[in-house]
Amino acid sequence: MPSSRRSPWTYLKTYRGSVISGALSLVATSALALAVPWLLGLTVEALRGDDPAGEIPILALAMVGFALAQAVARIASRILLFNAARMAEYDLRSDLFGHLLQQAPSFYRSYTVGDVMSRLTADVQTVRAMWGPGVLNIVNTSFLFTAAVILMISIDWQLALWALVPYPLMVLLGRAFAGRLFRESRAVQEYLGTVSSSVQEDLSGIGVIKTHTVEPQRERRFRGMADVLLDRNMKLTLVRGTLLPVLGGLGALSTVVVLYIGGTAVIDGRITLGQLIQFNAYLALLVWPTLALGWMLSLFQRGMAAWARLAQLLDAVPAIRDGPGDDIPTADIRGDIDIRDLTIEIEGRKVLDQASLTLRAGTITAIVGRTGAGKTMLVQALPRMLEVPAGAIFLDGVDITTLPLATLRRAIGYAPQEAFLFSTSIAENIGHGMEHAGDDGDDMLRISRAANAAGLSRDVAALPAGLETMVGERGITLSGGQRQRVALARAIASDPRVLILDDSLSSVDTQTEREILAQLDEVMHGRTSVLISHRVAAIKRADQIAVIDEGRVVELGTHDDLLSRGGVYAELYRTQLEDELVDEEGEGVA
Repeated sequence: MPSSRRSPWTYLKTYRGSVISGALSLVATSALALAVPWLLGLTVEALRGDDPAGEIPILALAMVGFALAQAVARIASRILLFNAARMAEYDLRSDLFGHLLQQAPSFYRSYTVGDVMSRLTADVQTVRAMWGPGVLNIVNTSFLFTAAVILMISIDWQLALWALVPYPLMVLLGRAFAGRLFRESRAVQEYLGTVSSSVQEDLSGIGVIKTHTVEPQRERRFRGMADVLLDRNMKLTLVRGTLLPVLGGLGALSTVVVLYIGGTAVIDGRITLGQLIQFNAYLALLVWPTLALGWMLSLFQRGMAAWARLAQLLDAVPAIRDGPGDDIPTADIRGDIDIRDLTIEIEGRKVLDQASLTLRAGTITAIVGRTGAGKTMLVQALPRMLEVPAGAIFLDGVDITTLPLATLRRAIGYAPQEAFLFSTSIAENIGHGMEHAGDDGDDMLRISRAANAAGLSRDVAALPAGLETMVGERGITLSGGQRQRVALARAIASDPRVLILDDSLSSVDTQTEREILAQLDEVMHGRTSVLISHRVAAIKRADQIAVIDEGRVVELGTHDDLLSRGGVYAELYRTQLEDELVDEEGEGVA
């Protein structure tokens, strides 16, 4: 059963008016359906009466009228109940997506994208089916069954008793099948998430698959997973397919019993022929509810299995939460940052170990270090992309864990090395971080200026639609360097007080990186800027250079100061110069 604090029925409560109206329409539908056998019985009796020619047309017209009214009530019930289910589905999907947006990046190490997508699509649809057709058939079956049984008893209680003998057995069988249906349904839904995740991964890495010509291996892997999914679906189908015929067979047994015992009752004069026909018509109305019992059990067990998976997402508590402080306008933030003995562990490993660093407002700080030293972790901690302990990072003297996340992240523009672009235009990608970004002239001017500052001018001019050029999924139509510069322009366009460039020009050559950084002088002026680069020669202009090693700030000073010390920075600088010299010689030989 789902562990969520919310029941799946909570979402339907919002639309209780529509649900109640739909339920009443269903009751009216069933009542009108029950009136037809009554009229049928009267018609048979009229055939044996004194004036059949006068009574039968009236009864026939009455049956037509009841049938038309039943059709209207049935349509109204489905519109009301199914609309309520659709609206509840909309609310659930919106809640899920909003909750997923609040999760920290660490959450997506536990849940793959394919698994989450499977839950947001297949599982939500399954729950909606439980709300719509499920609720409809519960109401319909409950009322129809109760009313039909009462009417059957009123005709002949002994005959009704014989007719209903198989039904307790049906209930017991239904309960026995329910647990199996739940387990098999959940197994199918969970493995569907695994398959979806694998397909999403293969399609995202299609270039790697083709480069290494491993299409046959990936196809065999998919076929193996598809076989497992087919096997689990077949087990579920076997359970469902067994349940329906068994319940239907027991229902047919009732009809045989009624025909034998009821026929005897007519011969003995205990009931009339019209009453027997009326009784059989009531019994016939129970055939669908009987068959629907198994289908409803399957529907509800699948729905509850799907809800259990959705509840895991809804119950996931965001690892990084808003601070209790008031929102502060970005313009009121100076950009002084003080990092004090910051220690962060990820999966039991210290990625930062008592790191301390002060960044003064309006200055440029470069961070260098070997691969895996903790540079990216340090700058990701500033906008709390990683959870940080209280009292470790201060912005303008305020502990960042007490600030609302919106305040903190609006103040910090972050351009990562791995640039992610949305499947839209370059302009929309750049303006994505701007408040109130739109199509007006001021916004487009800001976007254009940000693109120029990021060194995109020549690239944009060469594109067919300029800034309105669509970049394709994940920016596939752009080169790696272009994607990085679009991400850089996005960080600039948000007009942050703190600008972080996390090796965000690694895909361009050294000379281009220097040119872009020179263009960024105006942008960085007056902002607190943090620059990470593996190219030591590109960060000489920084006001201070921090050297990270094994999660600690081991050296701090200007370029000349650090070279004179002959420490880690001097070693990195010499290695960089040797690599650049080898590259130049290689190019000359070529």
